[in-house]
Amino acid sequence: MIDRNVLFFAFCFFGPLVSTTFGSASAVTSGSVREKFLPQKYSIFSSKTKQVPQLVTGIPFKIYGVLKPKLLSPDTQYSAYVVYKAKDQIQDVQKSFGVGVIVHETPEGAKWERLELTKLEKREDGWVEAKFGELLNDGGFMDDRDEIWFRISEIKYSYWTPGFIIQGIEFRPVKKIPDAGDLMHATMPSPFDSLPVDCISTIISFTSPRDACVAASISKTFESAVKSDTVWEKFLPSEYSSLIPQYSRVFTSKKELYFALCDDPVLIEEGKKSFWLEKASGKRCIMLSLKESSITWGTSPQYWRWISIPESRFEKIAELLNVCWFDIGDGMHTRYLSPRTHYSVYIVFKTKNGCPNLGDSPVDVGVGLVGQEPSQKLIYFIGPPGRGRGRRRRRETETRDVTRPEAREDGWMEAELGEFYNDSCCDDISFSIIKTNTPHWKSGLIVQGIEFRPAKIR
Repeated sequence: MIDRNVLFFAFCFFGPLVSTTFGSASAVTSGSVREKFLPQKYSIFSSKTKQVPQLVTGIPFKIYGVLKPKLLSPDTQYSAYVVYKAKDQIQDVQKSFGVGVIVHETPEGAKWERLELTKLEKREDGWVEAKFGELLNDGGFMDDRDEIWFRISEIKYSYWTPGFIIQGIEFRPVKKIPDAGDLMHATMPSPFDSLPVDCISTIISFTSPRDACVAASISKTFESAVKSDTVWEKFLPSEYSSLIPQYSRVFTSKKELYFALCDDPVLIEEGKKSFWLEKASGKRCIMLSLKESSITWGTSPQYWRWISIPESRFEKIAELLNVCWFDIGDGMHTRYLSPRTHYSVYIVFKTKNGCPNLGDSPVDVGVGLVGQEPSQKLIYFIGPPGRGRGRRRRRETETRDVTRPEAREDGWMEAELGEFYNDSCCDDISFSIIKTNTPHWKSGLIVQGIEFRPAKIR
């Protein structure tokens, strides 16, 4: 989600009764001018904006604007529309509308297309839109200095134009009308359609779940082939039959079972591990309960306690009450993971009461295969507060190599401990999370588990 207050447009009115710049930097930061980025279209102002400009009168009438191309989809032809209402009857004034694309230049370098305001269309939201040009965002505008400029202005300056209420300028992809060639191509049979469906299913089973879903859109034959159990059984783990009893429903296909294992993790190893599949690749993912780990003073109820909360995958999870020596470590065998796969390891947790003496202090963590040198790094469970500009800059310099936690969709937080490559599933992996270099008592940490999942491609 893009912060509405971050984006910026130069949006100016020129006229005898409108002498100030509308949409200046001060207006944007104050919230008077906001921007909204939506899938498939872009508007300078959203319909929820508290204020939109209304032209009282003006000679001449001009609007200039600028947009960063990186906000639009690359390699896409866009149409630009002015979205407005007429408070009073607007006189029939010929206007010049156009868009121009400039790289590292000023608006004077643009090639403006002169179009008349002729084709008006009523929108479902009650506003009126008029298309005033097109542009191709070819994907080459990746520098922050690159800009797309647009202009709306009168050709003749001898008329008054009152009552023009503008909601915003909207950019959205051009609707392509299929030609005869497109229609012919869409209806032409695929050369693979002559193959037996079982043969196509076998071929697709050697790809990936993502590729299979894409293949289903090629033709009706492929769609039928992808539904086959032959495809999805290949993507399931070899022990999938032992996992089915954990679900309270009957699966009608292997595909249905596959997506259940992606969306609803199951407990294995007497409830000490949570298992699921990554949806796009079918790679194995595991979360270890700390019941499987070594925790210093973990069996002493005055230091740690085991609690049950509804949002946890495990029956019992660990809560830190009060310790000086914070040390968690252990590991597992890589047979639970997918071979020939890069994995990231995370601690999944929540904090209480600011996690005193631990949340804002760097913690030493490490991950590695047993017998090899583990990777070492620092993480925060919360992070230091910023206090003053000068102190904030020094603190950022001091902690730039410390990994900060991130919020998860399930309501928990996570911090990456490190990465490793699982080659043949014949090794043991170890991890450590240690904070022992301060004498202060530490508390306020609730740990759900240690998660292993395929690393994101960077």
